[in-house]
Amino acid sequence: MRKIVFEGPKRAVIQEAERPVCGTGQVLLKMKRVGVCGTDIQVFAGKNRYMEFPVVPFHEGIAVVEETGEGVNDIAPGCLVTIRPILSCNTCYSCRKGRKNACMNFNSLGVQSDGLGADYFAVSREYVYPLEQDADPDKVIFIEPFAVGVHAAYQGGVKGKTVLVVGGGTIGNFTAQACRLAGAEKTAVCDISQDKIRMAEKSGIDFAVNTSELTLVQAAQKCFGGFPDVIIDCAAVPAVFSQILEMAGKTTDIVIVGNYSVLVETDIAKIQRNELTVKGCITYREEDFIRAKELIEEGSVYLEGFISKRYYFSQVQEMMEQALENKGINMKTIMDFEEE
Repeated sequence: MRKIVFEGPKRAVIQEAERPVCGTGQVLLKMKRVGVCGTDIQVFAGKNRYMEFPVVPFHEGIAVVEETGEGVNDIAPGCLVTIRPILSCNTCYSCRKGRKNACMNFNSLGVQSDGLGADYFAVSREYVYPLEQDADPDKVIFIEPFAVGVHAAYQGGVKGKTVLVVGGGTIGNFTAQACRLAGAEKTAVCDISQDKIRMAEKSGIDFAVNTSELTLVQAAQKCFGGFPDVIIDCAAVPAVFSQILEMAGKTTDIVIVGNYSVLVETDIAKIQRNELTVKGCITYREEDFIRAKELIEEGSVYLEGFISKRYYFSQVQEMMEQALENKGINMKTIMDFEEE
């Protein structure tokens, strides 16, 4: 079989490898499509703090069941599926508390261990979710990233509150949509890309503000006439985080979704004196993933125009270079395993 390997910064190669054996309790998948996430771009650039080269990339994917291992009786070869790519140890302090997404032995496919960038992939049945056989691949490929937004809405406790999302890329947009679907009173997205602002407007988000022309404080005033109840940081830009603290009113909740690759200096006194609540937000719980799948399958999520670029397996180096160069512009790049 073929597999993609990131050998070092900005270097992707295609290698031949043995097809994995389908073990007891596992499912062998024939990969059909993967999505390129911001994390994949960080890994490709060598700027993710939690990975080491070489690594097989990608964690967003859809596949067809090729084979099932001993003990797997509830899914059959030929079934179209998606994969929950956050593997937990089930034994650590966090897992025992039911917080498996914050596993102390956190293992994300394509980062801490080899990911979905190979023709075949074997994984435990618990991480495989059947899809409708006539599901639209252009829609179900977004289940995994939408789960991030669902978990961000959960962390923010957004029902009945005003929510401002900083960063209008795929995750930021999905977070704002998830907040709306979770019962937020009003939602807003801020970004410096006018294309992403237009996408937010099309997605049914209440306010979309280009902050290349306004500060975040001015944006909050424009959207809500004051401070938002919840601010969700999907930008992961150090200079922007200081603006987020400035924008926050007393008792505002701040949820950090974006994956910061560098250390950030923070005004702790402002957090203390204003009784701000700052929460981390790492991937999602299983129930968030299931909810994301339900929302996308029932058509509640706006997805038109989210795919910016399409590539094939053989074009992986070109694809990743383009994704890195245009990370502030693209919404979602996808890669199909077979050329039409």
